[in-house]
Amino acid sequence: MSVKVRIINSSLGPDECIQFAQTILINDEIAIDAGTLGLITPLRTQQDIEHVFLSHSHLDHVATLPLFLDNVYKPSDDCPTVYGTSETLASLHTDFFNDRVWPDLFRLSEEETPFLRQQKLSSQEPIKIENLSITPVLLNHVVPTMGFIIQEATTTLAIISDTLPTVQVWKLLNEVQNLSALFLECSFPNRMQWLADKAGHLTPQRFQSELAKLNHFNIPVYAIHVKATYHEEVIRELQELKIRELHISPPNLEITI
Repeated sequence: MSVKVRIINSSLGPDECIQFAQTILINDEIAIDAGTLGLITPLRTQQDIEHVFLSHSHLDHVATLPLFLDNVYKPSDDCPTVYGTSETLASLHTDFFNDRVWPDLFRLSEEETPFLRQQKLSSQEPIKIENLSITPVLLNHVVPTMGFIIQEATTTLAIISDTLPTVQVWKLLNEVQNLSALFLECSFPNRMQWLADKAGHLTPQRFQSELAKLNHFNIPVYAIHVKATYHEEVIRELQELKIRELHISPPNLEITI
């Protein structure tokens, strides 16, 4: 067995190497975050997605969730499940689906055929979906934020974004025998460490120190969540670290792990 991973593009034109928001598809039916989820074409790709895991409530991770739910809605009991912490789900209720920014799809789902179902995530409590186990792990960000350890019988991958230096996710990954890939955020250049600390993100130097907590060597490491304005500077600083198996994750990356 294997796991298919696809990073959804969020930019057009000559600067398409940069990203503004985040959605990562797993096996074509699971989305990690909804920053670009509702913009995917062809529409059939959106209609195949049954599960949406939200790492946290910040806009670049939830921005197109309303569009997605609108795009895939059918008048039946079949609808996507949206997973998030209690804080993330509360933010969706209060800040998004409030009849001001967008119709209250939670209320409508109770009154009519559902637009979505919601399920609370708790740190280190796995969610089973077909042959996959998805374990949310609390990270260190300015709002409650989950990283995700995704396991199949023969392989494991981890998606860690957004975070400051953290501990628990590395402890759990060091217990895994078949870690095959890691997606780790790196947002700001080193000279902006002060802002990274305040915003809850990593710089290349902190990216390196976080990787040092991992006991697995020679696995592909994909840098994600690079701020568009500082993309070239962050990439240059990452490449200067000479990290083995480091990849700068491009938009529309598709790999099978």
